Amino acid sequence: MRGSNKKSAGALSLVALLALTACGGGGGGGVAFPIVPAGTAPTAPPTTTPDTPAPPATPVATTLRIGILPDTQGSDSGVALHPMKAVLDLYEKSGVNIVLAVGDLVENGTASEYKLWRDMAEKYRSKMTILPIMGNHEPKGIDQDWYDTVESFIPADAEHMPGSRNKNYVVLRENVLLINISYGWLERSYDFVAAMVAKHGPKVDHIILQTHNSFAGNRYGLVRENIVDGSTSIVNDVKFRDAYDKYRQLFAAHDVIYVSGHEHHYSRSVVRDDNDLAFTQIVSGNAAYKGYESRFGEHERIQSMLMLKVRNEASGSIDANASIFEITGPAIDYRAYFVTHSVFRNSDEPQQLAAPDWQMMDRFVRTKDRCEKVVYPSSVPAHVQRYSVYDPSYRTSACVSTGGSRARLLDGRNDTFNRHDTRTRTMSATPGYSFAASNREMEAMMYRYMFVRDASFSPNLNNNQRARVVNEGTPDEEVEVRGTTIDLKKLVALNWKAAGADTLSDELVVSGIAGQDGTYIDAYGRVKNIQTDTGLAGSMGDSTEAGKAPVVLPVHAKGGWALTDDKSGDSYVLEFSVPQGRSAADTVLARYDNASGKWVPLATPACVSRAAYRSAYLSAAPGDVDASCAAGTVVGYDTQTSAYWARLNQDGRFALIPAN
Repeated sequence: MRGSNKKSAGALSLVALLALTACGGGGGGGVAFPIVPAGTAPTAPPTTTPDTPAPPATPVATTLRIGILPDTQGSDSGVALHPMKAVLDLYEKSGVNIVLAVGDLVENGTASEYKLWRDMAEKYRSKMTILPIMGNHEPKGIDQDWYDTVESFIPADAEHMPGSRNKNYVVLRENVLLINISYGWLERSYDFVAAMVAKHGPKVDHIILQTHNSFAGNRYGLVRENIVDGSTSIVNDVKFRDAYDKYRQLFAAHDVIYVSGHEHHYSRSVVRDDNDLAFTQIVSGNAAYKGYESRFGEHERIQSMLMLKVRNEASGSIDANASIFEITGPAIDYRAYFVTHSVFRNSDEPQQLAAPDWQMMDRFVRTKDRCEKVVYPSSVPAHVQRYSVYDPSYRTSACVSTGGSRARLLDGRNDTFNRHDTRTRTMSATPGYSFAASNREMEAMMYRYMFVRDASFSPNLNNNQRARVVNEGTPDEEVEVRGTTIDLKKLVALNWKAAGADTLSDELVVSGIAGQDGTYIDAYGRVKNIQTDTGLAGSMGDSTEAGKAPVVLPVHAKGGWALTDDKSGDSYVLEFSVPQGRSAADTVLARYDNASGKWVPLATPACVSRAAYRSAYLSAAPGDVDASCAAGTVVGYDTQTSAYWARLNQDGRFALIPAN
């Protein structure tokens, strides 16, 4: 365990994500998209008489919904109108207020393409605010066509970066700061971004930055493109190299959610600075007519990959993606969706996009007051050194809310995880041009910025030769990033919300345990079987040439992508402390039931034990509870610690409520 941190409203937002047992967000279950109104309905005014002054109004929490529109470049069609419409239709039905258009709106930056995009976007303008930025395709055209297209979409109260109006700007809505930076500008926008965070950060609970290129990318990414493969003669490369550490520190310190496009597939990860403090990165997926394969994979030196779904047309179809942040006060409930389709041009029939069956594939919940831990898969070879962080256990340290409530996870192991392959890629240095003066130096830079060099004390779980110089000393010498097999991690979070009228404690939201289901895909998104297929050479993680071994999935895992609210995951044990002055006699540990809108006791009296927790109870019931409880939720109360423990297998909302 490398350390712990707490994020709360009254303190600097710093979170260590590499192996900590402290506070944050995580992926979890979900359902097909919720059809909900755009905001929380106001409560009825209190009844008063002319002689009785009305009491002060109670603030009503409003909900802001922010959607992400991935790349809509349309290849020969200019704009991919079918997936663009499908995504925006979803957002209209879901009550989305703001849409982040992450760039590559069009293919070639022509006036006619911009008209296609604008004509489609205009149909939704009365329902939602669309905030566009430039991708790498828009500069193929001229700025004036860009300005003519987007100027009326950007709100009048936006604050623009001097010299780049309508390309780089910030918008403040409710308790969220939205920073919008076009492609090719993040490298030289540090001073503007830092100034906007300093100016507006204290006013908000959340900061979301959208730009086109990923920070640490599976296919592209600023770290590899602008530093490892960077050039002394390219201004943006030099500027990003100089700002690299500052950006990581800024984003981690202020809990920024970094949103990008460009890669035409979906991923979510955490990216760390050199103190192992981290920020969340979301690569938004695809709304274009082409999908990209998986190349360089997780940058394990600075990154933990939490979700990745690739669908290249080589698989016979591609995905359209949509994501929604539902923000209520200090809490974010994030959900990401996909629909697989075989539509590749505007002249095609909409087919699967005519009435898309959106499936949830990723989710996390996070509050400002939270604790989180990156949990590794149980596929980590048992005999390797753990490098402090290779921990497949859900066990955490205590997480204490700002209101004084206390909880932790006592037990459980990450036996349900997704797996994917990458493909081999090569790069080479150009002396006198690239930062690296030789291929050996470029390899060294990969291990400085991207990968962990495999050693007995720091085994690389992704490959024993993650990057290597090949054909050394010949005209064909180059640096190879080896195709490999990668198992995803989980970000397990203990999130706190303030106590409600019906609870005796603050509310705990557990997130991130039930968010993966044992999928395995190759680099192009073609289905493999994690229970029978061996991973690519060198991927075992034990410094040998063996590939990752097939795994035996738990019974609840089906190897699919779709998540549901009642999705079961690995068994884990939650400990929830009882406040001073109370005991099991006057409290009950409960879960919030979304269907009834009520707190429901976790277990019947027959399934509540008076035994302290032991590891055997992860799979069996204590002797003092009914035998029928063995396969379900078991709750115990430890009189020595004055705490409940509960064996669970779902994410959820938990709190102490009064006993009847």
